[in-house]
Amino acid sequence: MPDPVGYPIRAVAKLTGLSIDALRAWERRYQAVVPHRTNRGRLYDAAQVRRLTLLHDATKAGHAIGSIAKLESGQIEQLLASPVQTAPLDASSDSTILKPVLRAIENYDYAGATTELGMLASLLPVPELITKAVHPLLDLVGKRWYDRSITVAQEHMVSALMRNLLGGLVRLYHPRDPRVKLIFATPAGELHEFGILCGSMLAVSAGVESIYLGPNLPTPEIVAITNRLKPHALVLGVVAPSYIPGLPGAVDFIASQIPPTTELWIGGNQAPEAIPHSESERIRFLENFESMQPHLDRLREAQ
Repeated sequence: MPDPVGYPIRAVAKLTGLSIDALRAWERRYQAVVPHRTNRGRLYDAAQVRRLTLLHDATKAGHAIGSIAKLESGQIEQLLASPVQTAPLDASSDSTILKPVLRAIENYDYAGATTELGMLASLLPVPELITKAVHPLLDLVGKRWYDRSITVAQEHMVSALMRNLLGGLVRLYHPRDPRVKLIFATPAGELHEFGILCGSMLAVSAGVESIYLGPNLPTPEIVAITNRLKPHALVLGVVAPSYIPGLPGAVDFIASQIPPTTELWIGGNQAPEAIPHSESERIRFLENFESMQPHLDRLREAQ
């Protein structure tokens, strides 16, 4: 019996804008579609391609795939025509939803913490995942770090969990034809990467290409990579400026050496006071994650 006519998975990835990893995850975890299995591999019919496109559009609009994967295609179309409605989570519930994650971290249970974060990621749109789960978790870990109630190993585990979560979001939301590119790093001496991890997640969920370089990067490398890749913006995380030797001079040098078309964004609520304003026309200070979204929108609309 001949194979049914359909699209192979690589063609579907191009048609829908979803990565192959995301397609497989949506099928395996949510049964979003059930492709035909043949000796040529997966084959998708036109209706399934259309459904996947609708699901992708809905996730980009802020709906969690876990909450919409079982809907009919017509229902997804109606959802796209309506404002995003999400269940509010008040401040008191933040600690509740984080309890399983914190318990796993306290027990050095990396697999368990990964599973719990994955469940939250499937239930919440990325902006809410950041503000209601990831940021409160990182804030709590940071406070425990300073009062020495968390170990170095546990802090490193959380960093690894966040990098793993970012990688999953990059695979899920990677745009087919990204129009905006951002680089995320912290300057030499800044070891805290939580801020740029969250910022990178937000950028990815907004359809922006995120190049994550990580923490504690020497100034010459930041300049060299930025000049090579010419992103729309270079985002530097500065959490503890008093611990970064020569920070004002390093920022001045970076601002003077990167391409004139690249904006320099400095994240951290202590950054404006710690960095002189000699190069302020090149710098945009981001005091919180909410202040980043308008700049992302501005860059996307300008392309």
